[in-house]
Amino acid sequence: MRVHRWPPAVEPDELGAIVHGPVVLARSPGVVAALRCVFAHTGGLSLPFVLRAEGVQAEAANRQSTSHRLALEDIGPGTFSEPRVVVRVGEAEGLADASQATSSGGDDAYDLDANFWIDALPTDGRIVVTVSWVQAGLAESRTELRLRPWTGDDVLRLL
Repeated sequence: MRVHRWPPAVEPDELGAIVHGPVVLARSPGVVAALRCVFAHTGGLSLPFVLRAEGVQAEAANRQSTSHRLALEDIGPGTFSEPRVVVRVGEAEGLADASQATSSGGDDAYDLDANFWIDALPTDGRIVVTVSWVQAGLAESRTELRLRPWTGDDVLRLL
């Protein structure tokens, strides 16, 4: 199987077409990950992602996600982690990097909003999303999504 990494990217100047509604991807005690929807664009897919945690999982998520504020020389193995999102489109599967991400939280709550850009369109109308964040208590879960059919005419353009 070919491994592919979808790097962060700026979405094109179009609104896209909604091809899948909200869906919970993974749920463990105290933590949940979901997609707000899936947007199809002429050149790929946009996946607005949310993760919410509370209690002990919020503490773990805050601890893991704030490690990036350490000085570069102080960061070592195990000092930082983030949700792991892998997307398969056809035969291409890869780790998705967030093109936009914001997080906030305290001792009792943690919120993450991110957007993943996938520069491929499924020929069969299906994508598979696997998400986990073991360090924050979210077990790995795999979800197959069947996208609503769309055409280039369905994609709303800004200009």
